[in-house]
Amino acid sequence: MAKQAKKKETPEEKTFLQNTWGVIRNVVESRSALIKKMLDPRRDLETECGYITDPSPSDYNDMYNHEGVAARVVRLLPEESWHVVPKVFETKDEEETQFEREWNALVKEFNLYAVMARVDVLSGIGRYGIVLLGLDDGEDLAKEAVYKKGRKLLYLRVFDESVLSIKQIERNPSNPRYGRPILYEVQLDAGNQRNKQVIHYSRVIHVADNRRMSEIYGVPRMRPVFNRLQDLRKILGGSAEMFWQGAFPGFAFEINPEVLKAGNAEIDKDSFKEEMQNYINGLQRWFLSEGVTLKTLAPVVADPSSHLEQQYRAIAIALGIPYRIFLGSEEGRLAGSQDERAWGKRITHRQNKYLTPSIVRPFIDRFVSLGIVPEPAEVEVEWPETIELTKKEIAEIAKIITAALKEYVTGGVETVFPIEHFLTKVLNFDQETADAILEAAGLQEEGLEYSETSKETEED
Repeated sequence: MAKQAKKKETPEEKTFLQNTWGVIRNVVESRSALIKKMLDPRRDLETECGYITDPSPSDYNDMYNHEGVAARVVRLLPEESWHVVPKVFETKDEEETQFEREWNALVKEFNLYAVMARVDVLSGIGRYGIVLLGLDDGEDLAKEAVYKKGRKLLYLRVFDESVLSIKQIERNPSNPRYGRPILYEVQLDAGNQRNKQVIHYSRVIHVADNRRMSEIYGVPRMRPVFNRLQDLRKILGGSAEMFWQGAFPGFAFEINPEVLKAGNAEIDKDSFKEEMQNYINGLQRWFLSEGVTLKTLAPVVADPSSHLEQQYRAIAIALGIPYRIFLGSEEGRLAGSQDERAWGKRITHRQNKYLTPSIVRPFIDRFVSLGIVPEPAEVEVEWPETIELTKKEIAEIAKIITAALKEYVTGGVETVFPIEHFLTKVLNFDQETADAILEAAGLQEEGLEYSETSKETEED
């Protein structure tokens, strides 16, 4: 018997079979995943605890606006970093250069460092923030701003991510701005969705903290502790509701069994309810309960303090902030000197490694590139010391230095270890301070004479 030839499939039949097998495969995979989830004893904690797993900019903004601890998380580092302001100068000469004069005028007129501090805060609510530079060119904000000597700055406005979107990004890999924004869309009025403006990057200072792989977006300061902040809202809100419900005891009403046995007794529920409402909500302090026994239900109110403390500690640990400093000034007074010094070092590091290169210098560079201030030969940014000594610490240091000087003088070792070296090498004074001390003590000439002699000896 001849073998029957296999019928060739048409393109339509082939497409139909592929789609059918695709649907069957998806159904099988979905059922397999469902069964696996049902049999797996582990639970999805994000879902079980009701956490927002992927917060949006509006979620962060809502948490910042309605939860005080969230605002503390966002504001703490910026506020501590900007409690002093930097000194921007071209040279260390006493006479101001033209750049220094015009820069300082802008700082005074626009309260410039306060604006920098604001964008430092707002950029940490979401992934980034911007400062809009209002210029006197009269051009559309969507057009590139160009250099003009003596250009005037009219205003500064700060925006956070909740009212921002990046409309266009540089796609050319050979462009120095590759991957960076070209155009932003800004909702100028937070309450009006239709009041939006497209702005060119040349009119904007872009600020993003906690950047990882992206140069545009940072990690929101609340992101590492967002679940803990949600837990805090539950504990605080739950404890308030618990107290509200438990502040007024509940009542249970039991009808007298003898009344029930009578069989013809009825409870006027409406009148009874009215009397109870008058008692609970009004000033009436009595009610009739004939044939009814009233029992008070004792409320159960738990103290949430220990639960709150654990959340606060978890947040402080995640952010790397000493616990007492995180809680604020009242508790911060008790913080140990070791915590304070570690915290001071962190603030100094942030000032020099983030604020200077990522906020202060971009303002300077943009002002120079637009002609708002003249181009300086060189710019230095210096921050004051952040670790302030208390009066007690100053007194203790003075006591130690005085004792060391007394031992030096009474020990008669000046011929072996000259006073100038003792001041600079042992007590760690700078040369200027050491010279001032020697001059005030009438030993300046002797110290200089020794310096020259010691130099000659070292050269020989």
